[in-house]
Amino acid sequence: MEHKIDRISELPDPILEHLLSFIPTKQTLQLSILSKRWQRVWALFPIPDFDQDLFVNNLRKVPPNEKEQEIQRKKEEFRNFVERSLLAHYRQRLNINKFMLHMMLDESDYAVVNRWIDYAIECNVKELNLDIFIRIHLKRYELPERVLVANSITELKLRSCKLKSFSGDINLSSLKKLDLSVEVEESQLVQTLIDSCRDIEEMTFECVNGLKSIRVSGLPKLKAIALLQNSNYESVEIEASNLESLVFNLDSLPCQINLGPCENLKKLVLYSCHITDKWLHDVLSKHQLLECLDLANCFMLKRIKISSHRMKSLTFINCRKLVEVDIVSPNLHRLKYEGKVISFSLNSSSLSEVILFFKGDTPDAEMIEFLSKLSQPKLLTWTLGEDETLKIAKRLRTTIPCPLYNVKELKLIVYSIPTREIHEVVDVLLWICPLLEILFIERRYQGTLDNISFKFSYGNPIYKVKNRSCCKRLSVLCWRHCLKTVKIANSKGSAEEETLKKYFFKNAKILESFHYL
Repeated sequence: MEHKIDRISELPDPILEHLLSFIPTKQTLQLSILSKRWQRVWALFPIPDFDQDLFVNNLRKVPPNEKEQEIQRKKEEFRNFVERSLLAHYRQRLNINKFMLHMMLDESDYAVVNRWIDYAIECNVKELNLDIFIRIHLKRYELPERVLVANSITELKLRSCKLKSFSGDINLSSLKKLDLSVEVEESQLVQTLIDSCRDIEEMTFECVNGLKSIRVSGLPKLKAIALLQNSNYESVEIEASNLESLVFNLDSLPCQINLGPCENLKKLVLYSCHITDKWLHDVLSKHQLLECLDLANCFMLKRIKISSHRMKSLTFINCRKLVEVDIVSPNLHRLKYEGKVISFSLNSSSLSEVILFFKGDTPDAEMIEFLSKLSQPKLLTWTLGEDETLKIAKRLRTTIPCPLYNVKELKLIVYSIPTREIHEVVDVLLWICPLLEILFIERRYQGTLDNISFKFSYGNPIYKVKNRSCCKRLSVLCWRHCLKTVKIANSKGSAEEETLKKYFFKNAKILESFHYL
């Protein structure tokens, strides 16, 4: 039998390392099992990325009575693999750019992980990411103190660790990005950490147990802060002259937020925050460079007025006491609104996209009035609730003008449309947006998802029309008098196809072409 020669394994180490850099981690792990040569090259690979799941998760073919034993064996295999790889770097004093550890820890692993961190720090690690998990009954893994004095670290991300009291001086002089989801023994430790990182650019604090207050000031390079799902905060003070992005998610619990001068703030996200109309008005008046504002679950807001030439994106989600919004933003490009229909006013000449999800029972006339205030965007995405249907009485359509005659593309997300009613939904949508070019309907039902799409083109309208009741309140003729071609993709079957075909040929006066793709 002719033996095949493995010429790839004969290549020099630098070339093999270069090849590995283009291969996903899971495949490189598989290669490392092939031979001792590949094991050695992988061990010296400059960016180790250690994920226990890659070893443990693929056990579908293991008999149930052997699964626990096989899991333990795979975990030991993973530990040995990490140890060999890091030890090889440590012994040769090779720099490590990134050390990411994703692992479920037993208490017996704590000392092992400490040793791995020591290896990484001795190798001047730049990015340290400990994405670890602890069983509920075990005490938290305590982060080694030497991590807080590792001046080679530029990015630090910690999950499920405990930061115990630290008596020395924190020295993370190179730190640019900090991301914590930990438990702290003392709130002051985090404050000291913040104050000591003079070159910090991004900070994220998510579910930091024990952190009651935070104060940020005097950090000239800070660009972004995110405080996420923290229910223990009593006060937050932020003053950063070059801050561009600020995200709050405070779990709807009272917290005093003092936002000082942040002259360059461009993005402000407020989720579940106890803020008043006056607080928001004062913040907006002091930050004239804001381009993006998101408000969600802010239940104290009632009446909002926004006037800004810089604002490009606005989001309002479930601010349930909100009754009035007045927007004067000529450069606004994107608007998202979820909630009940309210008194709404919008002045914008640049709006290109609107995303809507009305909640609660809404009279047709009020909904149409809301739609008419949307400054005629080019793209509209509209979601209906599970029990909602889209029906607007024909009597009402003859008494008020259609609200969105300039919308060219509409996406409707709906939970169910019976085949016999699809043409009725299309009829309503073409009344709301009478010169659509693209209509996309996404239908969700009992965990399934399907869609149907329409593409329309128009010819010269017929102006000599005796009965123009369908568009008598428009300055232009509607689709019925100028629709030339219809193309439909992904229909649900012959019954739906026949229903739509009859509908369009009956109502489009100059229709020339009708096709299913």
